Amino acid sequence: MRRSLTIAILAVFTALPLSAQNNWGLRAGVGAERKIAKGLDAGLEFNYHQTDNFKFTDRWSAGLSLSKRLYRNEAKTFNVKAGLGYKYLQVYNNWTTKYKGDETLNVPDGLDPEYYKENLYSFNLIDSYIEKRHRITTSLQASAELGRFKISLREAYQFTHTDSVEYNKDKYRYKDGWKPVESELDGKSASNKNVLRSKIGVDYDIPHWKYDPFVSYELFNSLDKSFETQKSRITAGVDFSFNKKHNFEVAYMWQNQHDDDEPAGSFICIGYKFDF
Repeated sequence: MRRSLTIAILAVFTALPLSAQNNWGLRAGVGAERKIAKGLDAGLEFNYHQTDNFKFTDRWSAGLSLSKRLYRNEAKTFNVKAGLGYKYLQVYNNWTTKYKGDETLNVPDGLDPEYYKENLYSFNLIDSYIEKRHRITTSLQASAELGRFKISLREAYQFTHTDSVEYNKDKYRYKDGWKPVESELDGKSASNKNVLRSKIGVDYDIPHWKYDPFVSYELFNSLDKSFETQKSRITAGVDFSFNKKHNFEVAYMWQNQHDDDEPAGSFICIGYKFDF
């Protein structure tokens, strides 16, 4: 059975498109959860993300959550749970460049500044900056145990408010020689984003073994753009616990598409949660 499950997990990995794996990152999290009443739990979590092949910090976040069990059958094999959470995020944006000139030359944006200088192209250099975001999530989840399998389905509404931000923009202009750099203050206005997240997961409880494999698929749909699909995620890994208090998770996640919230690519996920 263990050998079959290992082969199945490897099959999931090899089935993933390789085109997005040029960008590797890390998603690390630590949290705590406490039962405060019958069927009511409170949680606290901190997360840290790296991207661009582990070179840069993408973000860090801190969050609070509440979950309430709405229904559970007598056999305790089926339950429905509602959740509410708040998360504060700081997102790091690295410096970027934007070509300014004749568009027919088809010069791409985002190249190293030296490329534009060596080829005598004008460009803007936008300094790195930090975006502050506030995120509220409400969710409804149902899970059912079928033998040693556990199947769960979760629907979550996610609202994100991004504060306005300012950053420096340096202008490099070439005309009969490089002109002195002109600097100006630029920025982004505050914005809101509404997303519906749909997730299905399957876990398997291996007898007499602490390591239980799982796989999940999650879909992100924009409620601001007529339910347009933004991205999807596939995650596969194992979770294990000690003394029913220390819970660990190690997984691989692949995200198929980059958006203004986070980059696409492959991610190593490591998590720890303490139950008390």
